[in-house]
Amino acid sequence: MGKMVWAHLAVPVKEVSLDVILPSGQAFRWKKHHDEWVSVLKDLVIVLRQDDNQISYRALASNNLPVPDSILEPVLSDYFNLSIKLSRLYREFGVRDSYFKKISPSYTGIRILRQDPWETLVTFICSSNNNIKRITQMIDNLCRTYGEYITTYNNIEYYTFPRPVSLCTSTCVQTLRDLGFGYRAAYIYKTALQVNEWESAGNSLSQLRGQPYEQVREFLLGFKGVGPKVADCVSLMAFDCHSCVPIDTHIWNIVQKRYATTAQLRASAKSKTMSKIMYDTLSQHLRKLWGHYAGWAQAVIFISELRKNE
Repeated sequence: MGKMVWAHLAVPVKEVSLDVILPSGQAFRWKKHHDEWVSVLKDLVIVLRQDDNQISYRALASNNLPVPDSILEPVLSDYFNLSIKLSRLYREFGVRDSYFKKISPSYTGIRILRQDPWETLVTFICSSNNNIKRITQMIDNLCRTYGEYITTYNNIEYYTFPRPVSLCTSTCVQTLRDLGFGYRAAYIYKTALQVNEWESAGNSLSQLRGQPYEQVREFLLGFKGVGPKVADCVSLMAFDCHSCVPIDTHIWNIVQKRYATTAQLRASAKSKTMSKIMYDTLSQHLRKLWGHYAGWAQAVIFISELRKNE
């Protein structure tokens, strides 16, 4: 195995907090080993460490050779959305929202990751009625079964995320069911068929980046197993739709406690089931409150609620 040399990103922990972001339910392939976070990005095994003022990183490719920094630095800068200054957003959110201003000093460094569209789509189909631990296990099983082996690091084997064509087989649904995917197995198979057909026609999911949120959301809702919440998660975390606000039970609860300022919102928040109209009402209210980067504010509120319930 080639020697992996550490390189560094001069980014303070208040802008990127790995220990908060990576296990919070945005991405599900990061594994913690002592002071290192390890995952696969762009078919490379990425290893990260962090101190107060920088992120140290290194990587291995499938040939077990180290990856040059000229390749790695742009990958990580893109993945962590480093062109967006979090401190500026926190100040803006604090002006708009007194509750955000109150809690934000305790939850710094929370930002939205910019993930691969196909991987994010499949991952969040798996997230329906599920928890982080089980989603992580499902994605590990998917990669081990259908991905390609890259290398072993700290006695753990790492695999690529399978491309859609790899899942377009007659045995895929049963295999995924055997791996514990349940009803989601058929959703993933049908989604793989649709995306493979889209790509075979010369298209790419990433070409939707930069398109209006409503257009991206409508496209995603065309996939089996994708409802409003999954579509919003994928739009936010893979398609640069920074204003969209996914509504799950944690956000629903926080709206009821902190943001139900009108009779309509109070009625929506107190309902035992969430209709599409209710979902859209709550989401639109929070987009108006927090502005163009509302999804980033939602991530902070979401994690604050998650941590309180741990």
